[in-house]
Amino acid sequence: MGWQAHHWYHRAYDQHTHRRVNLKGFRYTSPLLDVELPEGLRVNYEPISFKYKFKDFVKQQVDAGKVRDMAIYYRDLADGPWFGINEKTEFSAASMMKVPVMIAWLKRAERDPKVLGSQLLYDGKQDMNVYENIKPANVIVPGKKYTIEELLRYMLQYSDNNAMALLYYTISQKELGDVLDGMDVNNRPAAEENFISVHSYSGFFRILYNSAYLNREMSEKALELLSLQDFPQGIVAGVPPGTVVASKFGENASGPRGEIKQLHEFGIVYHPNGAYIIGIMTRGNDLNKQAEIIRTVSAMIYSEVSAAAAKAQASPR
Repeated sequence: MGWQAHHWYHRAYDQHTHRRVNLKGFRYTSPLLDVELPEGLRVNYEPISFKYKFKDFVKQQVDAGKVRDMAIYYRDLADGPWFGINEKTEFSAASMMKVPVMIAWLKRAERDPKVLGSQLLYDGKQDMNVYENIKPANVIVPGKKYTIEELLRYMLQYSDNNAMALLYYTISQKELGDVLDGMDVNNRPAAEENFISVHSYSGFFRILYNSAYLNREMSEKALELLSLQDFPQGIVAGVPPGTVVASKFGENASGPRGEIKQLHEFGIVYHPNGAYIIGIMTRGNDLNKQAEIIRTVSAMIYSEVSAAAAKAQASPR
């Protein structure tokens, strides 16, 4: 469904040696949300060594015809090193734009905690889930009232478009716009849909993890909701059972017969040795193959992080 009614803002990336992301709208202060080092660098360590394995992997998938194109983003949340493969390539944001809708509501709940218990009626006049290829396992029911908190859970756990529509059209456009203005997200306007890159989208998860935009309580709630996501064929399938993953997937079909498929997933993996962000965006013609690529990348990165941690522990101090 995307966030089509909103006027997206396009901001060029800072090309300096590092980027500081500050919250806008303040006259006397400049709250620091995030600092991003140049790609690959980490404090007191060597650059990330395994980027080139993923660069080769992406080329292999494209050459084999499994996808038309794809992008990968990785960031170690301990001290900030990151890398991107095709990180500026833009894809349809699709259902991943449910994340800023959630953030806007939780920002309102900071001011008025009672808002999460207020109710909205779903009249069922329009079923937005008919546009999805990956159907939600559970959906809201016509004629029934739901609390805002319940609607957030349906929107994020099951990717229910009807819950999203209720939440989207009930909150103000200013509150939605404030989320984009207040976070490190770079979007460009499009006639029919929103486009975003893996690097740009990573801003939502970096700033949620740092509790830099929402307060700690609401940041915890946001990531807890994202940890409920019911998409077992994606990132979570590439990590050991029981590993916590807070993520959101999105899918889109375009072309005269819907033959161009996009499937993406972005999230935080809570590895025992430290959390990291992973994002994969794909464009192809077979959602099953694209889901396989997402879980393969997830497994590869988990393995690399585990190997790096083992090596660090074995190294003499």
